[in-house]
Amino acid sequence: MSMERFTDMLSELLDLRPEDIPAETIERATWMIADTLFAACYGFASPELSAYLENVAFAERDELHAVPVFGTGLYTTSAQAAMLYGTAIVTNELDEGNQFAKGHPAAHMLAPALITALEHKASGAELIRAFAIGYEVAARLAYASNMNDDMHPHGTWGIVGGAVASGLLQKKSRQQIIEAALLAASLPLATSWEAAVTGMTVRNLYAGIGSFLALQAWEFQAAGFASSEHVVDHLWGTILSKGIRYELFQTDLWAPPLLNKNYFKLYPSCRFSHSAIDALLALQQEMELQAAQIDFVQVETYGLAARLDDPDPANALAAKFSIPFLLSVLIHGHSLYDCFSGALFQDRSVRELAKKIRVTESAEMTALLPAKRAARVTVATREGTTKSVYVDAASGGFDQPFPTELLRDKFTSMLGRWKADVSSKMIAEALLLPERTSVGEWLERIESWSVEG
Repeated sequence: MSMERFTDMLSELLDLRPEDIPAETIERATWMIADTLFAACYGFASPELSAYLENVAFAERDELHAVPVFGTGLYTTSAQAAMLYGTAIVTNELDEGNQFAKGHPAAHMLAPALITALEHKASGAELIRAFAIGYEVAARLAYASNMNDDMHPHGTWGIVGGAVASGLLQKKSRQQIIEAALLAASLPLATSWEAAVTGMTVRNLYAGIGSFLALQAWEFQAAGFASSEHVVDHLWGTILSKGIRYELFQTDLWAPPLLNKNYFKLYPSCRFSHSAIDALLALQQEMELQAAQIDFVQVETYGLAARLDDPDPANALAAKFSIPFLLSVLIHGHSLYDCFSGALFQDRSVRELAKKIRVTESAEMTALLPAKRAARVTVATREGTTKSVYVDAASGGFDQPFPTELLRDKFTSMLGRWKADVSSKMIAEALLLPERTSVGEWLERIESWSVEG
């Protein structure tokens, strides 16, 4: 077996017609695009992106600055928009993900797909088809290669899916898309997991630069730059991972699409923390937890999650990657949406309890990956009471889906700076994407309400 399995997979996916996209996939992709678009809108308000927008975005649309920065009333270039959207989507740790890819495909898909759809006057159905196929390509590369754990997935394999989606919307030929995909697969960033757990926001830029590279791959391909299956095999099979399981490129391909196996997030934190959060919330339903009465908390979980063990995070991003801090906030009765700034972030009681929360790896739980992401939380009180709760997977995945009302509530929260009637109209229109004949008009309609509201 060889990397030919990758290009064979890609070629097979490129043959998919709109009628080959299952209704369930269309519906899920629609919710994913809305989720990702609103995550971007929420992320544009971050201090770093607000400052950056002052230099690269303008209030008036012109020939060069034609892409709306959603929810801001500003416009920028395609290249800057790709970087801005990709970065904004991941800023608040609310973007969807895929447990088989071990990362966040849609964060890398939305910007190149949306920008290309606007430029080429695509329909909603065309955008969804390109998004779904690009998602499958990216997720399969991640699934088969199982990137080294010390790397962060942003700005790596997702670039490939974004390039494929853009090529489909440009109506490029099969050979051109394969060439661009190989180029994109040859341009991963050298990313660091330490950037995330230590709260360095360059980690957010990884996704933005990856989205930019997905679009730029087409400029490179048109100029004659080239890569090969051999180069991609060397990169992904030797340098970035410990080897490729080539059969996973085609095993159960499109049966169902990996997009159908994504997860949505309600907690604004690293997905690896969600099993522990679910276990704690279940435990809180069984017993009243008072922070002052807790002797210690033990969290057993899989290896990737066990790395989130810093009890004293230095900043907001690091806190989103700290299981001790997140659980302490919840035990104190606070919302995770309120804990990353201000007095609560520095609260002495929250910090002291976090230091009593130990996180360790369970080899048995690690062995369950990627199908299950488990955690057990044990709380011991000073009175000698001990109680444990085990969950075998975090909520929000394809096997434990959230009700649509919860996702709508999440969207409303991310659009919180608008009045409820305005955000309601924005959400309703976003979910009508499959019916819209013009992505440009669809986005303009949502954008106009955001400006008016």
